[in-house]
Amino acid sequence: MNNQVDLSSIQKNTVIGGILAVSLAGWYFLFAMDNNMSNMNMGMDMKPKSEMKMDMKPKSEMKMDMKMDMPSETWLPNTYWMPPMDNNWSSNDFYQLILMWAIMMIAMMSPSIIPTVLMFATVNKSKQKNNLHYSPTYIFYFGYLASWVLFSIGISIIQYPLHQVSLMNTMMASINNILSAAVLILAGIYQLTPYKNVCLEKCRSPLSLVMANWKDGNLGAFRMGFGHGFYCVFCCWFLMAILLVAGVMNLTFVIALTLFVLLEKLILTPTSFESTFKKLITVIPGILFICFGLYLLFI
Repeated sequence: MNNQVDLSSIQKNTVIGGILAVSLAGWYFLFAMDNNMSNMNMGMDMKPKSEMKMDMKPKSEMKMDMKMDMPSETWLPNTYWMPPMDNNWSSNDFYQLILMWAIMMIAMMSPSIIPTVLMFATVNKSKQKNNLHYSPTYIFYFGYLASWVLFSIGISIIQYPLHQVSLMNTMMASINNILSAAVLILAGIYQLTPYKNVCLEKCRSPLSLVMANWKDGNLGAFRMGFGHGFYCVFCCWFLMAILLVAGVMNLTFVIALTLFVLLEKLILTPTSFESTFKKLITVIPGILFICFGLYLLFI
């Protein structure tokens, strides 16, 4: 019996440790990128105007200097990347934007999947013990992450033209009240719809997901993870879209949003209070979003 308990404990700690390691790696990237962006902006702000005038060169020379100063294009995540100040985006800029969103979503959402991954691992262990076919737990987790990568591609496709028409600044925050109000009001309305509650219920009920939708094989495990991620994306997509208003690299808001999602998905409540909790966690933020959106329209 002791050996079985120890094995279960090791498996549990391995799953939790692995997921938290992935999340922490993502947070490290985000903080490094935020620090680099802050240093770049500080360096530009501190440069005296007289020095800027003395540095004026012909356009051809300025373009050569800018290319030399900017980090070289890379197909790896680049913490020194910034959206082009002239809104002249290259394919690499768009790729870096997708990577940044994907890393941010993985960092933010990974901790919230831990109970479901543990449930999947428990069922897997039972199958292994009974000599039945089982799939590695990480395949289920990768399926979940794949859904957020797709979301990152979608939100990047939306954000990309907003920069080109100068509705967002280089810190990736909306500078247009109508755009900001539209995002906030739509986010608030979605919080009040039954679709939000259905998706939230799926996210908060890992047992029903695993037991009612079990699929054998590696592809089945991936599809289960992707399906769970699908519900989580549709539970939180408008919450994430608010980053376009607050600033995609506004880490204070990113952390606050992460804590809210964890509260929304993981806090345990008595069965008698579950329905009330879902209403409170969706209705109150929804009303606040709508009110703030309307405020932006009239200031």
